[in-house]
Amino acid sequence: MIRHAWMIAMTAGVAAAMMAGPVLAGKATLNLVFVLDGLRPDSITEQETPNLWRLREEGVNFPNGHAIFPTVTRANAAAMGTGVYPDRNGIFGNSLYVRQVDPNRSFGNDDHANLLRLDAATGGRMVLAKTLGEMLAERGKTLAVVSSGSTGSALLVNPRAPNGTGVLVNAFWEPGVRIAFPDAVNDAILRRFPAAPKKGGARDPYVEQVSWTEKVLRDYVLPELKPDVIVNWLTEPDHIQHALGAGSAEAAPRSATTIPRSAWCSIGCANLVLRTRPISWWFSDHGFGHGIFGVNVTDELIKAGLKAGPDSDDVVIASSGQTMSLHVRDRNRERIGAIVRYLQQQNWVGALFTAGQPGGVAGGEGRVPVEGFVPGTFALELVHLANEERGPDIVFTFPWSSAKSPSGVSGTDYTEASTTGPLHGAAGNHGSMSPWTVRNTFIAWGADFKRGVTVRTPASNVDLTPTLLALMNLDREVGLDRFDGRPLREAFVDGPDEEQVPIQVRTYFVKSDDGSYSAALQLTELDRQRYIDKSWRIR
Repeated sequence: MIRHAWMIAMTAGVAAAMMAGPVLAGKATLNLVFVLDGLRPDSITEQETPNLWRLREEGVNFPNGHAIFPTVTRANAAAMGTGVYPDRNGIFGNSLYVRQVDPNRSFGNDDHANLLRLDAATGGRMVLAKTLGEMLAERGKTLAVVSSGSTGSALLVNPRAPNGTGVLVNAFWEPGVRIAFPDAVNDAILRRFPAAPKKGGARDPYVEQVSWTEKVLRDYVLPELKPDVIVNWLTEPDHIQHALGAGSAEAAPRSATTIPRSAWCSIGCANLVLRTRPISWWFSDHGFGHGIFGVNVTDELIKAGLKAGPDSDDVVIASSGQTMSLHVRDRNRERIGAIVRYLQQQNWVGALFTAGQPGGVAGGEGRVPVEGFVPGTFALELVHLANEERGPDIVFTFPWSSAKSPSGVSGTDYTEASTTGPLHGAAGNHGSMSPWTVRNTFIAWGADFKRGVTVRTPASNVDLTPTLLALMNLDREVGLDRFDGRPLREAFVDGPDEEQVPIQVRTYFVKSDDGSYSAALQLTELDRQRYIDKSWRIR
């Protein structure tokens, strides 16, 4: 176990806040949101991550937390920043296809430059929904996003920051020139702090990136800007898990050192220096699985005669690692059907989704289709991925299992790769509808929350924005009907009994016309929300 002297003072501040008596929701004066990129909930243990473990034990633990699907960073960042799913915010994964940007290729949205090109090409519609930053700004309050992640993921939490909404800090936007918005914040950080470490230029660059970002948060953003909501995105342990896998010997100490230092210091500073009563959310954007088989989908479709060439626009593929989105020119249903029937014959395909056919299940807005128009597929509408403007025509997952990885944790997956065939080594990935990638860390702690409680109702990253607004007593003013998410009131000090919130778990099945392919999809419903638990191909 790794211990640090600097933690003693911060621990005292956190402990003092913990000992304070309970207050009604809405009394906290600072909302801190820590995004622990890629941290699986089963990675938090008393031995390896004692501080996170303590917060989970003494706060509110949501063991039924959900990443939104696809379970990748940028789709979840946009859902956190808007309170709506991809079908309404327009960010469908870690890469996007928008014909106005490039008719022949999808583009990665980890780079803010690509997102700004999208914004320019669509008349300011990078994100299709109103954002948390805008809603707060309209009411005289400020959102600050402080991120050591990619420039794209930082931007998608506060997409209007370049236009003057709230604060955005990310050292890698344009190092040495532009590292924050607005201009006054950018100038202050450039003047007062040393240059951020270069990507790939240090012995342990990701830890150094986190450390630099957290220093800016603790020494400047918290004490001087005093925002009402802070989203602090920590890029680890995502990178180490991509390289060496969740549960690896290297990933545990990374989580034990970089994550608690940021979080405990921020809470301690807020409590001791600013004299605030902070509340905090601790969650991850997604879980993690171990890759055992890789597929080059572009090559496979070309070999099958279903795509003309690598850069042809007849079928354009947008990858989210363990989930693939296919865009078919003119949404040609005959071609969509042919591609789906081919995919159903491949062992490397899991569940499939196409545009819904009439009929459906009660839930959400009216009746939602269950089955897609191609037999053997689920409806895109059912999993919040149907959008006429930029939504995909076909989505499919790769197979997964609960087998153990080389590090001894459950969850193996097929994934996109440069060549098709078995994968070797311990590398991890995410994006699928496996429970090991869907289940995320989800913890609430602080003045407005119950203490030492486990809440088994489903929670999701899309619930963050409406919950924050409810905690700030802005929910009625903003109107909760505009969101797909819901306020997680069962965690509030004055909220309902956590064991008395009714839910409904449903499993749906589809089968191809010839019966050779079938799949299952499990959802949990609460009020009008549909939480996606998992899907799998039935062998």
